[in-house]
Amino acid sequence: MNKRLRTSVVVLGLTVLMGGVITAIQSQTFANEIKTEVKVTGDSKTSVTKTETKATDDSNWLSPERKKELTHIAQSKQPHVLLTEHGDFYPVKVPNKYQSDQVANLDNKGEEITTKTKQVILRNFTYEKKEEEN
Repeated sequence: MNKRLRTSVVVLGLTVLMGGVITAIQSQTFANEIKTEVKVTGDSKTSVTKTETKATDDSNWLSPERKKELTHIAQSKQPHVLLTEHGDFYPVKVPNKYQSDQVANLDNKGEEITTKTKQVILRNFTYEKKEEEN
């Protein structure tokens, strides 16, 4: 009985210790993230919201060169899907040619996504709406 009690106490202690270590690592890792979201609102205009939080008081935890590099990488990578109220748009490597009223270039001010939109251009990446197959 004494051996079982000692074994269970050791196992329980190690489990609690590992849980604490994992929680500490996750909170430190995720607290230093910078999030950028592109939202399409009701009138089909895009708005970019940024949220920045830091877990430490050290504001120089990342060098300016590294910040610039990470920002460039985030803005140059293409998202996998663009979700809008008028449908989902998926990235394409070779875009089809559509009439100008069916293409929304969100890089230009004043252009909006409508129900007739079949192609969207955002940050020089091209997205197209997949046709539903019935």
